[in-house]
Amino acid sequence: MASIDGLITGMSTTETINQLMQIEAAPQTALKTKISTANKVVAAYQSVNSRLSSLASAAKALGTADIWGGMKATSSSAAAVVSAKAGASAGSLSFRVEQLASTHMTTGPAASAVASATDATGSPVVTGSTFDVMLTDGTTKTLTPADRSLQSVVAAINGEADVPYKASAVQIGAGKYTLQLTAKESGAAAAAEMAAAGAPTGLSLGAATVTVQGDDARIKVGSTVDAYSISSATNTFADVLPGVTVTAVQAQAPTDAAVTIDVSADAEGIAAKVQALVDNANVVLNEISSQSRVKKGEVAAGPLVSDSAMRKLSQDILGSVAAGAAGLGSGGTTASFSQVGVSVDRSGRLTFDKTKFLDAYKKDPATTQKFFDSYQDKAGGTAGKFEPGFDTATGLGRQLEALALVASEGVVDPTNPTKAKQGTMQALIQRNTATIKSLNDQVSQWDVRLESRKLALQKQFSGLEVALGKMQQQSSWLAGQLAGLA
Repeated sequence: MASIDGLITGMSTTETINQLMQIEAAPQTALKTKISTANKVVAAYQSVNSRLSSLASAAKALGTADIWGGMKATSSSAAAVVSAKAGASAGSLSFRVEQLASTHMTTGPAASAVASATDATGSPVVTGSTFDVMLTDGTTKTLTPADRSLQSVVAAINGEADVPYKASAVQIGAGKYTLQLTAKESGAAAAAEMAAAGAPTGLSLGAATVTVQGDDARIKVGSTVDAYSISSATNTFADVLPGVTVTAVQAQAPTDAAVTIDVSADAEGIAAKVQALVDNANVVLNEISSQSRVKKGEVAAGPLVSDSAMRKLSQDILGSVAAGAAGLGSGGTTASFSQVGVSVDRSGRLTFDKTKFLDAYKKDPATTQKFFDSYQDKAGGTAGKFEPGFDTATGLGRQLEALALVASEGVVDPTNPTKAKQGTMQALIQRNTATIKSLNDQVSQWDVRLESRKLALQKQFSGLEVALGKMQQQSSWLAGQLAGLA
């Protein structure tokens, strides 16, 4: 609509209407302030929820057999590397790497080499149009190459899955090409299988010679007359100790020091997981503290200040440690988590004494595990499987896992598994999101109402201008009439 600023009155009607509209829009402005506050609350809940998810993951990690059964394996020499599965036997073993595994290889003689690998006419290697190979099951198969060249023979062999070797066209001298066959697997057994199959027949390349003799890798344990050797078709030796794998990297000279491998419980790795649990719990506590802070000087209050759900969550995390581990003390009493290095300091944060934990684990690994990974099955659930929020958690890891899941994503009720799960934080986020939607709808309704009110004011002031203009015209006419009578 065009400007209606008063030409008759000289009054800025646009400015007047805008000022009146600011007064009219006061309820809508209040609604927008509420929306801004609610958005900050939702963002704060989402931030806390994200930290809770990380805490749940860290806590869950302490409930896996791979962690508590984790083993650390070391090797004294670069000649061999060692790895151990969870639950592997602890122990030590010394040996020498006598030889690495080799892959059997044969090469055609130079006397029958051809001048080109691809020329089927000038350098043919097939005496007819086909040639025969022996398969791994001992049967013979006739192959038909695309042409009589060496390269076509190679392609035909490599296209047959059941031959015990791979073929290559190799140059053994200037203008001299021949067929090289390499066993598909390393070791003595693969070499014997390849030898039994023999070279392809029906070719003009002559009898092949052994270029590399396939053999097993060998490590020798001991140096006396009772020493023994262990063989492997590959360079990998599985279960040299139960659950322990050794991979030979290089053969050793007789004067080289023997390789010694040691396998022991990975206490350091477990301690790192406990530290991660404590760190993640503190991250949650710090986030709650930040989002719930009270106004102090120039620092504004957090969006979750005085939020009872956040206060309870902090208390529950700290209470999990302060309450101790039921049944793990002497005579079945409650034991303090400080026995395994976890406690609460004066600032209300969790601390972890790694040295204390390692000492406890060294003395009694099983009991130390229970301080973090123990629970009591509840009737109606799945026996032998921890169900957070249902079973009774005793270990700190299990307690914090249940607490974090109940608060974040929710847990499954084993007595009613089809019931949708929803965490406390999710419910709070959804409730506030619904409130924001309702407030936005009200703001939209006010937009319509205010636009209608603005049009009414513009019409009202426009009518005022017209009325004043007519009065001015009448005044001028009367003044003219009066002047004529004088």
